Amino acid sequence: MNAPQANLKHVSFLTANADAVIAFYLLLGAELQKDLRTSEGFRRVVLGFAGGGKLQFFEADTELPRPHPAWQEHIALHLSDLNASIQQLKEQGAAFSRELTTSPSGNPMAFVLDPDGRQVELLQA
Repeated sequence: MNAPQANLKHVSFLTANADAVIAFYLLLGAELQKDLRTSEGFRRVVLGFAGGGKLQFFEADTELPRPHPAWQEHIALHLSDLNASIQQLKEQGAAFSRELTTSPSGNPMAFVLDPDGRQVELLQA
């Protein structure tokens, strides 16, 4: 079976200082695309690059519990056929940390662990 086409959506990290991260990546040509508070109270920053690549940062606030493990640090991929990808991964024994559900933006998504235990967010392209 051929693998569905995948495009990198973003890579997500935690940061202790979102302002410092923004300043650093702006020096490298990034564009600030989002700087907001999530409904849970976390500061979320999205930086875009030429060609469509994005970095996402959640500011780890000592007064709030850490964000859900699925969105702390992860790689997000847009897939040409999400359901086929999920089926193929399950057949290969991949561990899912979050089964197929609806994202906050209303799109289908799931989270799987790569061989090193990294979270990979799977989204329908």
